[in-house]
Amino acid sequence: MNTKTRADYFAYGTLVVWDVDLQSEDVIKSYKASDPDHPVIFQRGEVADAEPTVPGWRMAVDELFG
Repeated sequence: MNTKTRADYFAYGTLVVWDVDLQSEDVIKSYKASDPDHPVIFQRGEVADAEPTVPGWRMAVDELFG
C-alpha cells in the first residue's frame, strides 16, 4: 500500500491501517493516523494489535500462516 492510499484512509477518519505482507519478514506494518510515517512492525512470533481502533484486541501474527 502506498503513502497516498494510507493518507486517503486517514483523511476519511481511519485511525489504523495495516499493511500485511506474508512474504516479508515485517509481516504487518501498522500505521496510525497519529504518526503515519512511523509504522509499528509486527513479525512472526509476535502479537499484533489494532490500538486505538479496537482497544484490547490482539492477534498472533502466526495465525496469518495457519
